[in-house]
Amino acid sequence: MRLRSNVAVLFGVLAPLTVGCGGASPAAAPSGGAKASSGAAAERFFPLEEGRLYHYLTRENGETGMLVARVHRSDATHGELRLTNTTKRFVYGPSSVSYDGGATILKDPIEVGASWPGEHGGTTKVSAVDTNVTVAAGSYSGCVQTVEEGGRMPGARYATTYCPGVGMVLLEISAAGNEARAELKSYGAPVKIE
Repeated sequence: MRLRSNVAVLFGVLAPLTVGCGGASPAAAPSGGAKASSGAAAERFFPLEEGRLYHYLTRENGETGMLVARVHRSDATHGELRLTNTTKRFVYGPSSVSYDGGATILKDPIEVGASWPGEHGGTTKVSAVDTNVTVAAGSYSGCVQTVEEGGRMPGARYATTYCPGVGMVLLEISAAGNEARAELKSYGAPVKIE
């Protein structure tokens, strides 16, 4: 089990990685510095803001590394996470955030016990809402944790924590006695050095 590939795959669900909660709001175009937003409640926990960078510290079986993803937001309902060797595309629907043509990352209602088919063939359930988490990037509150179990890999468990206005801050994977983790180290606009 390789964490970097699992994290890259999971970026389609997050997702990461939406601003605002509640009823529909007018969609904004990503040009001119405006933030594109679908108005979907789930987007609050998986915001993809044009140009943002996410840096994750990874750890698997004693080895550490880093994963970097750059956001591209093409319009109010479509976004991408561009990694070194792949691009993950996402779609914001009226009540969910999903991989383009694939699995659901987050779905309304975001409440404990809500469930949907998971990316890895199991069932994803909301296990906690309004939870607090501390990672390398800082401490966050009001977060949501999902857990997928019962998938194609027997005994595998994927626990993902999404925080409002930030996106995915923590991913913990356990399977067949192995453990892997990715935690947010930093996120934001790229720094220009002149």
